Amino acid sequence: DVTIIDGASNQVVTTVTVGYYPCALCYNPTNNKVYSANYYSGDVNVIDGATNQVVATVEVGHGPHALCYNPLDNKVYSANRESDDVTVLDGASNQVIATVEVSNGPHALCYNPLDNKVYSANWESGDVTVIDGASNQIVATVEVGDGPYALCYNPTNNKVYSANYYSNDVTVLHGASNQVVCTIAVGHCPIAFTWNPVQNRTYVANYYSSSISVLRDSAVGIEETMNEERLTMNRLPTIVRKVLFLPEAVGGERSAASAMLLDITGRKVCDLVPGENDIRHLSPGVYFVRNESTAKTAKIIIQR
Repeated sequence: DVTIIDGASNQVVTTVTVGYYPCALCYNPTNNKVYSANYYSGDVNVIDGATNQVVATVEVGHGPHALCYNPLDNKVYSANRESDDVTVLDGASNQVIATVEVSNGPHALCYNPLDNKVYSANWESGDVTVIDGASNQIVATVEVGDGPYALCYNPTNNKVYSANYYSNDVTVLHGASNQVVCTIAVGHCPIAFTWNPVQNRTYVANYYSSSISVLRDSAVGIEETMNEERLTMNRLPTIVRKVLFLPEAVGGERSAASAMLLDITGRKVCDLVPGENDIRHLSPGVYFVRNESTAKTAKIIIQR
């Protein structure tokens, strides 16, 4: 069954009986519907968001394991792991529009709204199938690592991330070209993602190493690690209000003229000069003073 919880009170509103072994959910804001993929009964239940009633049960492929919504075309996708295909449902009529044959063991889905593409991570064949959202046609099949388990989309950089369970890495795909940008080693058995839009960072949950890898996306993905250089930067930050005073020596070296202020994403905010620097125009938050000639960085917190 599916338990419905009130978002304001955190109380259970009702429990809806669905198919056997519900293992994925997604929401359709256009028609206010919730979908439940039921693995062993091979179907998808459509629940009315207002009444909490099942309004349709749609037969899909064998072993529906993941769901994804396309708001541009109002379509819902079901990745069917046992039949190696993706079922496309019309969000308005609840009818099956198409069935797209993909590679072996489709395990996860995600949607790219910029290019109107749907991605299927195929667990057994080690690749990602790229489906055109408008035509329901396959536009590319991209080899990734071993055992792609989860997908995540980054709209800031138009990239798709594939967590590869057995090869302990993340493959980064370019959303427009469908090409592999890079492969990043992470912890053991990555199984889940979330994306932080404020810092433009992607978080990877590593099942067997009990760790989280943080990927900082610039030109390519970089895994942030606690190496020796970073440990030297983890002293308590300086709290600054209104004026940032920069001595002639930054980090113990004499080269203040080459210092700059960076925001939390690593983007340059302004150059810094020796003496007083007016920072009243900057938003409160975490910043970094970077000395380019010495390659040393100090963390500061700007407060009102």
